[in-house]
Amino acid sequence: MTKLNPNDFIITRKRKLYKFAVFQNLANCYDDNSINQFKEHIKKVELPITIEVGAGSALFLTELASRHPERQFVAIDRKSDRLQHGAKLADQNNLTNIVYLWTNAKNLDDIFEPGSIEQIWLTFPDPWPQESNIKHRLTNQKYLEQYAKLLHKDGVLNFKTDNRPLFDWSVDQIKEAGWQINLLTNDLHSPNNSALSDPLVMTTYEQRYHSEGIAINYLSATKAS
Repeated sequence: MTKLNPNDFIITRKRKLYKFAVFQNLANCYDDNSINQFKEHIKKVELPITIEVGAGSALFLTELASRHPERQFVAIDRKSDRLQHGAKLADQNNLTNIVYLWTNAKNLDDIFEPGSIEQIWLTFPDPWPQESNIKHRLTNQKYLEQYAKLLHKDGVLNFKTDNRPLFDWSVDQIKEAGWQINLLTNDLHSPNNSALSDPLVMTTYEQRYHSEGIAINYLSATKAS
């Protein structure tokens, strides 16, 4: 990546140029221009890989990385000004088992080897409510085919959202694609689910929704054999 100096944008600290420059200067961050370096990094990793597609600030996945040093994490989003939040936190806490990739989800097939991923997380993706925008939903048939290719035979797809219409639609899509749904709840943070671990880690959005009493939908699924 062509480096920028964040201090050039210090007056506009809250603006995208500053955040973009911060992202570019962190060693744990990659973009489409440094994708070969990212691939080389992943090739050297001997840990099970977990990715989050549409990671936003990536604070959720950064927390998982701190809890699971035995795993490698990759936070993926199409906006670097979001990802830099998690990337800075990981850098400050010397987390070496997570990296941040600024790219579009449609590029995943060209980035990861088939069967190389253990877990995929989709957390509070844009619902794209208009029928004309179904192609952008991260749980449509096209993306489900992509996830099935990337996951190894026992790999798990995790999905959570506050949007019930999107969730119900996604359940239908997942079943139609032949996936096995292993766990499904429309109230993730109910006491009945207290034994769950990673799914209960909250994203930034989730913390707000939960404090407002909004139920969170969650499922985990494995691909068809």
